[in-house]
Amino acid sequence: MEENTHKGCLIGCLSSVGILVGIVMLMSAMIALCIRGCANVATSDMSEAMENAAEKRPQDEVPYKKTWLSGKGGTNAAHVLKIRLRGIISESIQRNIFDPTEDTGAPTALRKIRAATKDKTIRGLYLDIDSPGGGVTISDELHDAIRRFRQSNTNRFVFVHMGDLCCSGGYYAAAPATWIMARPTTLTGSIGVIMSSVNIAELARKIGLEGVTIASGDNKDLLNPLKPVDTNHVAILKHAISQLYERFVSIVAEGRHLPLETVRLLADGRIFSAKDALKEKLIDSIGHEADAMEQIKKLAGGDVRIYGYKEKPNFQSLFDGILLFESADGLIRKMKAALDEGDAPRAEYRVR
Repeated sequence: MEENTHKGCLIGCLSSVGILVGIVMLMSAMIALCIRGCANVATSDMSEAMENAAEKRPQDEVPYKKTWLSGKGGTNAAHVLKIRLRGIISESIQRNIFDPTEDTGAPTALRKIRAATKDKTIRGLYLDIDSPGGGVTISDELHDAIRRFRQSNTNRFVFVHMGDLCCSGGYYAAAPATWIMARPTTLTGSIGVIMSSVNIAELARKIGLEGVTIASGDNKDLLNPLKPVDTNHVAILKHAISQLYERFVSIVAEGRHLPLETVRLLADGRIFSAKDALKEKLIDSIGHEADAMEQIKKLAGGDVRIYGYKEKPNFQSLFDGILLFESADGLIRKMKAALDEGDAPRAEYRVR
């Protein structure tokens, strides 16, 4: 009898715990759904309010908060903004999972450069670049933003410090800098354009697979992987790539104050060690972090304070940390979009 009583108590306790856990999970799910609904409604209202406020907002207002990173200069010290650019240069974000506010992707770097151009307190940019390159257009946008920052005021400067890699699109973006410093172990260069695809026409023929494409013209079906390579298509693509290549060469020649022919001899896609890049005048010096700080002081003509940009808190960011499943859903969508984009060959300023 006593043993049955113990068993009954044990089963009763386990059942109670199970019911309690179920209730907690149900309540959590209901709360999350309520928050999600409120967030959607409130975000819609907030977006409308922000749009209305944007009309009244001064055009030179910066959507970031400056945070002090290093440098002990006084009130007269030049303010230098440090921006980190990491990974493949693309439209994708490069968020740190431990610090969602830290984004080292190209789009954020581009926004920060443009914001700094309007920020009259910023004297110089300190760009820390570690990238194999990437998209042609986003690389060109970065280059243009850096150039415009320098041109916005005669006493402004841009300092670039290269990481492991600063190749192709990474170097393209860095070209208009006032001073480029590589680390002793940096690989840079890879000046050129690449477009790649895979042709499986012969394999498809062997296994009896046939592709069917309905196109409006003979040249619409470029690089179809299920058809033999068409020499006319190759010629069309080479012509387009040669124009992008010439733009790259001219960008480097202008930024580094070198003759076009000198750059063209170096622009065969090869990578350079820091030592060789210095010899060819693709960079200005080699050094570590301490050397970078000394060079920045020289460019500023005195003491400096290094700052970073942090996004100002907003309504949406409050819910980003709560609705984690939304972030996961967004990640899945972006991965699918990346796979879909991978089907289409595209020109890149990227090392392979």
